[in-house]
Amino acid sequence: MKALPHIALLACCGLLFLVGCGANINAIPGPPLTYDDFGTESMASHLLGPKRENTQVIARFGSTDPTPPPEGPDVRFVSVSQAMNYLRHSVRKLPRTPENAALHQRLSTTYSRLYRQYSTKRDSFMSVPSASYGRGGMNRALMMPPMPPSI
Repeated sequence: MKALPHIALLACCGLLFLVGCGANINAIPGPPLTYDDFGTESMASHLLGPKRENTQVIARFGSTDPTPPPEGPDVRFVSVSQAMNYLRHSVRKLPRTPENAALHQRLSTTYSRLYRQYSTKRDSFMSVPSASYGRGGMNRALMMPPMPPSI
């Protein structure tokens, strides 16, 4: 009988945790990005899927999901590190012409928005002491590698 209050408390906490978990649990703060922040549809379609009207992109520290929900607003989820790697690669292969200057600037601005969030999370992740030093522990720098501050 003494364990009953502990079990009830544990069940309530578990229920609150499950109710609070959603697709946006690891979303970065700030306004969502637009599909156009990742370039033209021909460039971004392999990362975000096909573009629709008013497609919004939410960057998060999780997996990328280019499939829009069946009902409701058209929202795509993209992993912050995958989006940053995509932006760096896209800018490198973009020809340096005056016609591409605006696109280059837009991709660079999107990268800098994501970099601020990534570097803040990486700094806090790396500053916590590890539970196991050297014996079977994972190198945390491999989990969140350093990214260049600009492209």
